This record gives sequence, C-alpha cells and structure tokens, in this order.
Amino acid sequence: MDKIINAEAFEAFLVKAFKFTTEELASLYNEAGELTEFTSIERKDAERISKLSADKTNQYNRGLKEGAMKLEKELKEKYEVESDLIGIELFDHVIETKIADVESAKPEEVLKHPEVIKALNEKDKLLKAKDKELIDKLKAKEDEINSANLFKEVESFGLAEFDNLNPILPEDARKAKALKDVLVGELKKYKYQRDADGFIVLKEDSTPLLDDHGNHINFKDHIKGHAEKYFDFKTAEDRSSSGLKPVPGQGNKVRKPKDEADYQSMMKDPTLTPKQKIEIKDLHIKN
Repeated sequence: MDKIINAEAFEAFLVKAFKFTTEELASLYNEAGELTEFTSIERKDAERISKLSADKTNQYNRGLKEGAMKLEKELKEKYEVESDLIGIELFDHVIETKIADVESAKPEEVLKHPEVIKALNEKDKLLKAKDKELIDKLKAKEDEINSANLFKEVESFGLAEFDNLNPILPEDARKAKALKDVLVGELKKYKYQRDADGFIVLKEDSTPLLDDHGNHINFKDHIKGHAEKYFDFKTAEDRSSSGLKPVPGQGNKVRKPKDEADYQSMMKDPTLTPKQKIEIKDLHIKN
C-alpha cells in the first residue's frame, strides 16, 4: 500500500528547503488539485546544490588567499623587501635580490656580518680549547716521563747510600732484593728535585721536607731514616769479628722470636754475630 503524502507538510518542506513562493506552490497542481509538476522542484534542488558548492569553493579560496598574504608579509619583513609583487613572483624577486647582494658584496663586508662574526668567534674558541687540551696532555706526559727518569736516579743513589749504611740483609739474594724494594716503596711516597749537592726531598705539595726543628732533611738522612724502620746495621765490632766462630760454651742463640718485642731484645744482644742476626731476622720475617 502506497504511503499517502501529507500535502500541507510537503508544501512546508518546499518553502523551508527551497524557498518556494505561494505562486510557485500553486503551479505544482493541476485543475483537479493533483500534484503533477516536479520540474520546478528539481530546478530548485540543482540551484541549492550549486550554491553550496560555490560557497565551499569561495571559503577554500579565501583561506588560501589569507595564508598567502600572511606568508608574503612575513617574507617581506624578514628579508626587508619592499615590493607589490605577490605569490611566486615575490619569491623569485627575493631570491634574485639576495643573490645579487652576495655577489656584489666585498669579502671584508661579508666578514663584518654579525652571523659571520659569530661563527668565526665560535670557531676560534673551539680551536683554542683544542690547542689547550693538546698542550695540557703533552705537558702531563712530559712531566710523567721526567718524573720517572728522575726517580730512577733517586732510586740508584738511594740504594747506594743504603748499602753504605751496612744493613744486615738475608744471604738469599731474592729476599734481600724484596727487602730493598720495601725501602724503594717508601722513597716513592715523596717528590724530588735536583740540586748541586744531589737531591732535595719534597713533600706531596712540592714543599721541602723538614724535621721537627724546621730544618731541611738532606737526602742521606732521608734514606737513613726510612732504612732504620726496617733494617739493623752492622757495627764496627760486627764487621771486625765477622770471620770469627762463636765462642765455645755460648750455645746456639738463634731461634724464632716470639713477637716484635722479643725480636728487638734479641737483636740488641752484643754477642750475636752478623750471621746470627741475619738468621734471626729471617726467622722473624717468616713469623
């Protein structure tokens, strides 16, 4: 069953949607009051669609124009260009003008440009920083080599001075060297400087090493002071009697010390031979 169209509602729709007048509505019906004319409705609908399309195109074109005008304004302000040109012609004009400015500029004028000056300053700072870094590294390496070479001399003279003190050392060469290395380790804790008489002993802060009375500690006393912490020394009596055999009846006085105090007490025994002292020291070290 066909749906019956309400004529009053239909006419209200035509008036609202297509702006039909009373005369235009009447022309839709025949003499019998039947709706027979649709041509005017189709024409009105086509006009409406055409207007909507035109409005949309106009809005799009207006947006493009406004965007182009804004871009052209910013371009003129940034590159300080005064021209009535628009669009692509304006861009071409700006490019040609700037190229001409560069081509006609003298080298000294280019170097005066703020951006060029800034770039050159940054480059100069970078080069100076690199130069300083390289110089510092070279100086540090040079100081390291000089310090190592100086200490080789200190070690050589120090051990020679140590031997002059006639220390009591193990007969085993490896043990004797190990004990000397302890002394060398003590010497490495200080800095040194050459002078006419040999070496000046310095503290870590490069100031001279002083005794309790404020006097400079010379190199010989420096060696002796550290050696006395670890070694005993042969006396003149020890050296003169070093070839004698133990006195009969004294018994064997060589034994392992109980502790440090016992060791110190044993080593003070004037009747001990140098060989006995060395044996006692070896036993104490192993203790």
